Amino acid sequence: MSQLESAAVKLIGVTLAFLLVAWFVWRKRQGETVPAAPKTPRSPSMPREFKLPTLSRKERAVAEEPVEISPSRLARVSGKAPLAGLSEPAPKSEPSAPPPDPETRAMAEAMLASMVAQVEHEADLVDRRGSEAVAIRLVPQIPPRDTDGATSWLGGAPRLDARTPWPEIRETPADFLAQIDCTALPAELWDGLGPRSGALAFFIHPRDGDMLVVHVAEPGDPVGPPQPQDEEDVFFAPHGGLRFGDLMPFARRAFPQWPVDLVAVRPGDPDPRDAEGSDDGPGHRLYRAGYDIADPAWHPFDWASMTAMAEILDMRISRFWRDPGDAPSPIEVQRANVERRLAEAAGGEGEPVDRTLLENQLATLTELAEAAHAAAEMNREALANAQEIIAIVRESAGRDDFSPAAAAAVMGALQTIRWAKVNRKPDPAGRPGAEAIETLVLPLTEHHPEAPLWAHDYHSIWFDHAKHAYAAGSDALSAEALAVLEPYCRELAAREMGGIGHVPFAYVHDYDADADATMLELPSSGLMSWMFGDVDHLVLTMRKADLVAGRLDRPVVQVSN
Repeated sequence: MSQLESAAVKLIGVTLAFLLVAWFVWRKRQGETVPAAPKTPRSPSMPREFKLPTLSRKERAVAEEPVEISPSRLARVSGKAPLAGLSEPAPKSEPSAPPPDPETRAMAEAMLASMVAQVEHEADLVDRRGSEAVAIRLVPQIPPRDTDGATSWLGGAPRLDARTPWPEIRETPADFLAQIDCTALPAELWDGLGPRSGALAFFIHPRDGDMLVVHVAEPGDPVGPPQPQDEEDVFFAPHGGLRFGDLMPFARRAFPQWPVDLVAVRPGDPDPRDAEGSDDGPGHRLYRAGYDIADPAWHPFDWASMTAMAEILDMRISRFWRDPGDAPSPIEVQRANVERRLAEAAGGEGEPVDRTLLENQLATLTELAEAAHAAAEMNREALANAQEIIAIVRESAGRDDFSPAAAAAVMGALQTIRWAKVNRKPDPAGRPGAEAIETLVLPLTEHHPEAPLWAHDYHSIWFDHAKHAYAAGSDALSAEALAVLEPYCRELAAREMGGIGHVPFAYVHDYDADADATMLELPSSGLMSWMFGDVDHLVLTMRKADLVAGRLDRPVVQVSN
């Protein structure tokens, strides 16, 4: 289905939804229906039916047609006018609701017009995409080449004019997002408007999303923010969902500085941006496939990644392998209940039961209890050995210099520790109440999709730390690490690529392709550790009239929907 067809389908769906909402609004405004008045009881003296008047034989012969007992018929028969106030009885019907009042009708019509205009606007944007004379794609360099002398980059630190204070928005230090070299922009971009010298630096308020565009005449040395990002920064969101769990303290709280190439795209040119993307990202594929972090590709590469690894391991094994003490396990409690029900059934007590079902359940729970007991013994020993290694890492972190050999020794020691995971699966024979019990015995360093313990959590943090080092051109990463990291980054970059000068990739309400210019669009990005809205796009536009006047202080900032 094309984007235009999708917009048409959306228009139909929105219209139907609006009509349903309007109907509910109209019904609510009508109030309760007034019940009909009760019928007047028939008077005892009133005859139960009309009687024809006495007629002569001549008159009776004339009136051979079927009898109508109604005022009009009686009038024809008697020659008299119909009784006043009598008429043909009207068919009974439900009381009709009054039409909506003018205010309700006007509100409904305005809502429908707004929704139709929105869908038509989106269809117009779809038609115009790709027709720009030229647009720019912000292509992250993979591998990074210009880490020291980049002229355009995302994240990191800006290079402002000498003695320029750090930009603020309403007395709040702003977050730096990007700096773009204006001298590298095509002449026809933005219809030839806007600066073509110096650079444009883009800043955002850390909480409400207002933005500031600074024209830098002569970029100087990199300038760091006056304070690190705090926990209230709503746009900081590392890859892997770290923002929403207990791993957030281990993430690098910064946007990595990533040099980008400004790639011009004209009608008919290949587009480096993966417009469709993939619902199955590299992290999900790796999770399902399983892997062992004892592989040199996943080793810690500095003390920050090493200590994070040790703390995550301690946090996870302490949670799952706590000694239950003398309290019976849930498995033992469930097995005792099944035994009691079988005993009652054997003695003729209680309600009738399916003995086969209960016997299969008892056999399953007995096997499960035995497997869980054996696993607990193995895991208790694994916990003690792992905590010894964790203590060594903590002690060494503040005393020794980091070395890859030491990291390899730690990961090798962890790999020798075995732990067990008991899984319950459907019975392959399909017996009622029965289950298949499977025990997986794994190295402590292995991630198995059916036994996730801690390795994938460590991998998420490893990637977060590794991408910062990679973007900065660090030589701390091994060849094995680069072999797995670069494809990962390349896929994310293609799916999350920003742009300049195009019709916005995603829908925004306030945009006129003839009057507005897209100064910057940044999708939410795991590579850059930022998220806008609900994984949406940040779109900054300006009126072309403001560009003509050299006004950069009136940006229009929107988050797509």
